[in-house]
Amino acid sequence: MKKYLTFMQIIIKEEFNNFVDLLGSLMSFTIHITVFSFLWDFVLENKTMSGYTKKELIWYVIIAETILYSFHYYYRKIANKIENGDFAYEMTKPYNFFVRIIVEGIAELPITLIILVIGTLLGIIYAGSLDFTFIQIIMSFVIIMLASILLLIINVILGSASIWLGRDVSSLWLLVQKAMLIFAFTPIELFNPTVQKVLLILPTTHVIYTPSSLFVHFSKEKLIISVIYILASLLILTLLLCIIYRKGVKKQNVQGI
Repeated sequence: MKKYLTFMQIIIKEEFNNFVDLLGSLMSFTIHITVFSFLWDFVLENKTMSGYTKKELIWYVIIAETILYSFHYYYRKIANKIENGDFAYEMTKPYNFFVRIIVEGIAELPITLIILVIGTLLGIIYAGSLDFTFIQIIMSFVIIMLASILLLIINVILGSASIWLGRDVSSLWLLVQKAMLIFAFTPIELFNPTVQKVLLILPTTHVIYTPSSLFVHFSKEKLIISVIYILASLLILTLLLCIIYRKGVKKQNVQGI
């Protein structure tokens, strides 16, 4: 456990040393939120859309974008490690390659917190604050962090797919990214009921839609459902990652990568 904490400390230092990259991400995030706040202001004015007011949609986009900016292209880091032979090399080390990658990814969560703080300030400026109790804020924060970790696992799985796909894994990431972008700006309530049922099966839906919708339409029932969806998605994807790891190790031992 100590060795994984050491990896985490190193990544945290590296992230905060890359001040220019952090500043660029914050500027891009601010521009996106500004553009979409004016867009919803123009489209909705005093109207509602599928149960969302203009204020709620602005906050919805803020939470969605905050999560999307987490682990930006992290899959590429993993793919590069595999393509460069680090996967084969680290198999000889006294730690699990994927556990190390996940721990290093979790070390990037402080950046997500910074983005969330900036998003909160932008939300107050552009839409005003939502009525929240302290418990609602804490539970919404927990769901946002869980959704961010779900996004991390998706990145790890996609990056690991380079064992078989090589550089073509970028095309796979593009498809997954587009699936998540849909929910960043359009809650699933905008789709017909049949499509909604299909979308709720997909883990990508619960990366973006579930925490964002819970934040603006908080209720105990919705909180329980959100936890179930996200934990179920995490369990399924973790099992998938274990299968990928075993098959990847087998491929390395038999054929090399």
